[in-house]
Amino acid sequence: MKKKEFIWMILLLCIIFACKEIEFKNNNVQADNPSKLIIDSVIEEDSIKISDSMSMKYSAQLLLFPNLNDKKLLDSIYSNKNITDFSKGGLQKFLVKEKKDLIENSKKIVKFSKLKSRQDWKYVSQMNLKLNKNDYLYIQYYDSKSEEGNKDVYRYKEKVFDLKNHKRMVISDITAMSETKLADLIKVNLSKTTMMQQMQKYDSKAYEILSSLSVPVTNNFYFDDNNLYFHYNMNQLTENYDIGDIIIPVSWDDLKGTLKPEFMQRMKIK
Repeated sequence: MKKKEFIWMILLLCIIFACKEIEFKNNNVQADNPSKLIIDSVIEEDSIKISDSMSMKYSAQLLLFPNLNDKKLLDSIYSNKNITDFSKGGLQKFLVKEKKDLIENSKKIVKFSKLKSRQDWKYVSQMNLKLNKNDYLYIQYYDSKSEEGNKDVYRYKEKVFDLKNHKRMVISDITAMSETKLADLIKVNLSKTTMMQQMQKYDSKAYEILSSLSVPVTNNFYFDDNNLYFHYNMNQLTENYDIGDIIIPVSWDDLKGTLKPEFMQRMKIK
């Protein structure tokens, strides 16, 4: 095996290790009292033949909250989908319409394109419950698509909601650390990730590129009992190196002395 191929295999393994593939089943949800908030899901899946040379797979999941009546909070939960009817029937109707619109758009593309080989297009959209604990609700949104023989393009959106205070959380709800200091801390922790350590060993050029970057504080964050995590999407940090999405953890110890009292109390951080 050539050296370059070996390097890419190592990096690919690191990415797979760091970013676990999302599935419809939420088997690893952290919850303290899930009976307080009823959570269900609506799923729409289909495989459609668009033409003799092209087919499309559509797969989507939306979370459903039957006993959540806070419209402002629901608007925030579904804001990236522009959904206004939050009932089970309303969510199912939205997915059916979304699928229909994608099919019609795909037919138009095929009509004006000259496909030289068979095409299998794919659209995946998921809402996954990751944490329901201490009146904090963490939802991960995942969207992926592949068209016209191109590789998959995917994007993650992380949202944490404070059910007690009826809002989507921002970093200042968690820590009083300045944005400049937090950005410096994130960059330091980036260098400690398995991915960067492997790059330093097997791909010094890529390591130099990423090490020279400034890493901004992103609102794409979430947390668990041990860390605050910042999630950067594919090519968000640099377009000079295609490395996929990157998750950078910052421990509660790293933020010691800056954590907000209410957050520390609810998450039982000592």
